[in-house]
Amino acid sequence: MMKIAGLILAAGESTRFGGRKQLADIDGKPMLEHAIDQLRPIFEDDLYVVLGAYRDEILSVIGNRAKTIANNNWQSGMGSSIAVGIAGICAAGTYDGVLIALGDQAGLTGSDYQKLLNAFDGSHIIASRYKDLNGVPALFPATYFPELAMMSGPRGAQQMLNNSSYNISAIAMPNAEFDIDTPVDLQLFANRFFEAS
Repeated sequence: MMKIAGLILAAGESTRFGGRKQLADIDGKPMLEHAIDQLRPIFEDDLYVVLGAYRDEILSVIGNRAKTIANNNWQSGMGSSIAVGIAGICAAGTYDGVLIALGDQAGLTGSDYQKLLNAFDGSHIIASRYKDLNGVPALFPATYFPELAMMSGPRGAQQMLNNSSYNISAIAMPNAEFDIDTPVDLQLFANRFFEAS
């Protein structure tokens, strides 16, 4: 059985949100806790969270439910969080792959993440497909760890996931469309996901 790590990126300053987006209340819980709730049952002790801005405030939300990796260079963008996260995961153990997720895609469920894992064969990148592009969450085989560990810049893995020279399988993931970047996004999300239920 393949050993997969889960990696949640939650290091950003959330300037468009007005700060501390990771702690924004969604249905009575901090946003980041929603992501952990969905991923913890799948990954158990192999779940990692990259923290940067507001690290000390966010740690209490995570508790012992995930291992934390500090990105001291978080200002340089999501690419650095991927690089630091991969380095931390490789230092912690030997994995066959890593699922990279965002703390602000609050509409994703455990079954969404499980679809990516079910499609994983150890050689293809398994990407989520939404808004006519491939994106995260995405599952990367260990053969891509060296490249991920060199990432930098604000766009994260987006260019890699939409480059036809890579071995990529994409899975339709409509719940990934909604990432929360502004207070308006948060309100729209609450209207869509919670008032309907």
